[in-house]
Amino acid sequence: LEAAWEEAARQLGVYREENGDCLVPDGYVTEDGFRLGNWVNNQRQKRKGKMGGLSEGQRSRLEELGMVWEPHEAAWEEGARQLGVY
Repeated sequence: LEAAWEEAARQLGVYREENGDCLVPDGYVTEDGFRLGNWVNNQRQKRKGKMGGLSEGQRSRLEELGMVWEPHEAAWEEGARQLGVY
């Protein structure tokens, strides 16, 4: 189970390298068929104490990768930043 979680975290790292962030769309599926968008959403729910929760090590690992825990808040902040630039 831990190996599967680590593989999913690795996939998130690949996504970040390719896209510049960890804002994985809900329905995103990797080339090898892994449902990364679903997995990321599950990790967000686990952080809130649902679905068994995240271990401290898992949370730390995701934060090292640049996990965006609240994507809607991040989008709002980016919009406000862009407005300030305008």
